[in-house]
Amino acid sequence: MNMLTKKQVCEATAMSLSSINRIINSGKMRPVRIGRAVRIPSEELDCFLESLKEARDA
Repeated sequence: MNMLTKKQVCEATAMSLSSINRIINSGKMRPVRIGRAVRIPSEELDCFLESLKEARDA
């Protein structure tokens, strides 16, 4: 399992940090907390991006 930082997710999606934080706070992407560090499993990012594709195609 690959774990990404919020910054890496921002770079991969071309979204801002505030947008990523909003997505996390809304529950659309679930981070893993390791101490004070926040990491997003790559599977969570894949699922989120897939949900955007499905919404677009619907």
